[in-house]
Amino acid sequence: MTGTINKRRSVLSIIYLLLLVTGCALDTYRMHPEFGTRAASIKGPVLITPDVGMYELSSGGVVMLRDDWSRTGRKNLQNAILGYFKDKRCKVKLIEMDSQTAKEMEEVRALYRLVHQTMDQHAFGHHQNRSNNHRFDFSIGSLEAILQKFDADAMIFVTGYDQVFKNGHKALIDLAVADSSGNILYYSVKGTTKGEDIRDPVSTAALIHDLLSSFPRMEG
Repeated sequence: MTGTINKRRSVLSIIYLLLLVTGCALDTYRMHPEFGTRAASIKGPVLITPDVGMYELSSGGVVMLRDDWSRTGRKNLQNAILGYFKDKRCKVKLIEMDSQTAKEMEEVRALYRLVHQTMDQHAFGHHQNRSNNHRFDFSIGSLEAILQKFDADAMIFVTGYDQVFKNGHKALIDLAVADSSGNILYYSVKGTTKGEDIRDPVSTAALIHDLLSSFPRMEG
């Protein structure tokens, strides 16, 4: 698990450096080749609690995770995503778990982190220039059994970070939609240096609107 976390941090560091060097936003999205057909069967997706942390960078260069900021940011992200899909007439519900389901979901999260790392490399790694010529085809394995517990037919995953430092602000948020078979139908990444702050509901809503601007209409 430590190796996986370190690899994920490495990919995030590359993306962060791209933001730092270019001084501009990074935007990308990918869709499964059969998105239209598969998405048509989705009526009730469930949103997993965002795996997003908010950090403070001190003047001395120390990065500190702020749990209080992170809780606020995750709540704002949830509300912004629910609001966005509601406007698209797609009903998304929040996940509710008991202790047993929480254990099962941790396994799902672990699988998603592995696939997520590959998708990041697909979007930002040395293969990125050829990515448009390759099928976007990733899967975390069947989700049918656990989705039945939530009376849902798809999962929405959100990961990323938001960092505040003395002379600026950077955020990287991504979102993926997986159907019951576990196939990733849609994956979008938004990196910004514009100062969007997920502690602020209005700013978060604007960030999510940009993140999902490429998402096709999917009525539920």
